[in-house]
Amino acid sequence: MASRFKRWLKQPDQYDWLSAYLNERGLQVLWRRATFGFTVTTAALPIVMLWSPFGPDNPVRVALAVAAAAVAFAGGLLWLLRWPTRRQSVIFSTMATVAIAATCFTFSNPYPALGACATFAVIGGFAAYFHTIGLVVANLAVAAVCSTIMALRLIATTGDVALTIATLVTVASFNIGVPFGILSLVHTFRSDLRGSDRDPLTGLLNRRSFHNSVYELMMLHQSPAGIYVVMAMIDLDNFKQLNDTRGHAAGDQALVSVGTALRENCRATAVIGRVGGEEFVVADIDTAPNPAKLAEGLRQAIARIPFPVTASIGTAAAPLDTDSASANLQLINDLIRTSDTAMYEAKRAGGNRVCHYPTLLPAAGS
Repeated sequence: MASRFKRWLKQPDQYDWLSAYLNERGLQVLWRRATFGFTVTTAALPIVMLWSPFGPDNPVRVALAVAAAAVAFAGGLLWLLRWPTRRQSVIFSTMATVAIAATCFTFSNPYPALGACATFAVIGGFAAYFHTIGLVVANLAVAAVCSTIMALRLIATTGDVALTIATLVTVASFNIGVPFGILSLVHTFRSDLRGSDRDPLTGLLNRRSFHNSVYELMMLHQSPAGIYVVMAMIDLDNFKQLNDTRGHAAGDQALVSVGTALRENCRATAVIGRVGGEEFVVADIDTAPNPAKLAEGLRQAIARIPFPVTASIGTAAAPLDTDSASANLQLINDLIRTSDTAMYEAKRAGGNRVCHYPTLLPAAGS
């Protein structure tokens, strides 16, 4: 059990790949509106409670209620305006936890205050869906502290231990069951999705998963100027002739060998995919805008496999200088298109060579 929990703690943040997944399916706008709607509705609750006999009963609690509402509204407005970056999403989650805690302390009656602690489950679920277990545990810890304080206040006020225990158990079941249930489902979904999005012959990423993985790579390496995204489009020369003369089994073996050569000659950060019959694509990050060394290494590696095929390789590069999700997604499409153009230039020039497309301008919206 302890080892499983340690593995969970080490699991990566899934915000970037889920962002790409939702964008690909046209669901980001729906998520943004839903998150905005829920957040603003929740922000209104401490304001509404100003007119309740169970709500704030002194200036300090009134000020706390207004502050909590303002924080929640600001977080909701972020989602209305744009799809947040990972850092902004973490800040949103953290501030939402703080706002819920503040709201609980504005109640003059401890019973609704204890019941309101169940709201932490929503933020815990959000953190479980998009982020890491560390953020989930932090939210749960705040919920536990608030629930304990409110439970002690309820016992001191009413003396009703049974009611307090029943409410506390209900709140705890929400705050534990919802986030950890979502966390388990999301990581299972991620493993299954990534397993099904691989080319069955070579084990490389297919077109869809390549696109999502490049987006995740870009969002993980946001940094000051000087970082480039490089793309290499690879098409095998004489592959049809190999199939015609030695059969499709030999062609399949050649494709597997090419996949192995690409893995062995790319850095660990590289994203490698098979996007067509004999077409492969590699993306990586670098400090230089011209990936000639990478491409030439790949060309030579493919030429060395024990099959009579070579490679025409087209490359392109662009600066990674924006954290805009839409701009980075468009940049991936632009790099694929331009490296494909360069690859066809290499093909027309006789094959077994590398052509580089001039460095792209910064992505729109940077």
